[in-house]
Amino acid sequence: MASVSQSCIGPESGVDVPADAVPLDALPFPAALLDSQAGISAANAGWIQAYSSCLPGQPFQTWCETVHASAPRLSAALLAGARRVLHDGGRFVQNYGEAERFRISITPYCSAALVVHQDLYPAPERMRAQKLETMGRLMAGVAHDFANLITVIDGYCDILLRRAPATDPLRAELAEVRRAVGHGARLTSQLLDFARGEGASPAALDLNHLIREMNRMLRPIIGEQVNLEIVLADQLDPVVADPGQMEQVIVNLILNARDAMPSGGTVRVITTNTEAGVTLSVTDTGGGIGASLLPHAFAPFFTTKQEGRGTGLGLSTVKEIVEQSGGEIRVESQPGAGATFTIRLPRVRPVEAAGRAAEEQASKTGHETVLLVEDEESVRNLLTYMLQTRGYRVLQAPSGTEALPIFEAHAGDIDLVLTDIVMPGMSGLELAGRLRRMRPETPIVFISGYSGDVLTRTGPLPEGTSFLPKPLRPDVLAAKLREALDRSSRPFNPR
Repeated sequence: MASVSQSCIGPESGVDVPADAVPLDALPFPAALLDSQAGISAANAGWIQAYSSCLPGQPFQTWCETVHASAPRLSAALLAGARRVLHDGGRFVQNYGEAERFRISITPYCSAALVVHQDLYPAPERMRAQKLETMGRLMAGVAHDFANLITVIDGYCDILLRRAPATDPLRAELAEVRRAVGHGARLTSQLLDFARGEGASPAALDLNHLIREMNRMLRPIIGEQVNLEIVLADQLDPVVADPGQMEQVIVNLILNARDAMPSGGTVRVITTNTEAGVTLSVTDTGGGIGASLLPHAFAPFFTTKQEGRGTGLGLSTVKEIVEQSGGEIRVESQPGAGATFTIRLPRVRPVEAAGRAAEEQASKTGHETVLLVEDEESVRNLLTYMLQTRGYRVLQAPSGTEALPIFEAHAGDIDLVLTDIVMPGMSGLELAGRLRRMRPETPIVFISGYSGDVLTRTGPLPEGTSFLPKPLRPDVLAAKLREALDRSSRPFNPR
């Protein structure tokens, strides 16, 4: 922490100041000095301008209680932290405000303590953050509707593939459609993750397979001037990561490499097995990154692009995803020699047995009766057909209100309830509460394409229920229903 000069403190502060001190006013944020009794003994211009009612000579407690009058717990924590630093040393840091926008740091300084109040999102960054928050809300609504569309497209692809003979040439076209739908589903998941700020859904992942699946999508987005080379290791070990997030990592790194070569060049993607784990590297033949810029490469909002051409969030997002997956990322570059971003992820043992078990679970047919509650007609009709072709008997309801009398009329016959959460009128959670009061043992599986902030307002899921996010994959839905039914202790009632 920078030291503070005599000219800003004065002898009345009672603080011994080193001769080589840096002026307090040189700090680019409000800062003050506390004496041994937790009184404000000096302050810089930023502090005086921001807190004119809490000037030197007043207790730090006055600042805490005045500035944070609406947050008594925060005020008490700050005062306790200052006293602890003054008496015991160490450092106290407290973030607060919406999205933890502000930070207060209290550190020892000679026989006193230095208090620094930082706005972590100054004006330009704050505006960007507000724009991203607005985008997140818009994305949540768009992603919900898109999830329903993806569910319908993928569901009917599954139906057509089941009907088509093994020799039918249409199977290849349908497989391509379904592959594109898979990319759309992962994109939708990424939009929802961004909108709700939720963590990843890690699974055993073959990076080679993911890159091969992305290959056709990657080549058009990098442009004709850029050559894409992909070198994949033989028998690459699996890693544990969220597939959609890792796809986002690869796209961001390749787009970053493309942007570093405005006149064209080569992007090389390489996977390898090493003693330390599985590595993925992306190399470009661009102009490289200067030594002074390298330390900031992964900083949020940092970008070397022109205004309006980039948010500065691509590489910081990549770093966050990699570290959440238990890995690390580094960059190597020299001016004129391009740049290489290398990701290392811990390897895991193959999970072929688990995969086979999941496939077997998904392929199981049923004989039970399912009450399906879904307000979107196209999704409701599709799910009904999918379940019927797997042997289930389906009772439909377009709303929670209409589902209640159906459940009452068939209470002894319904083995499971599959319901959307957010619906006009009665929500799926309210419906579940009423059904549980009538028959507590009935398994309930919730589905939704809305983001977490919307679902949070509807309340927590009841204990013992299951949840599936849209877009729904037929095999995943079949496995979840089978799991919920098999977990239920209710014996089968033949009809």
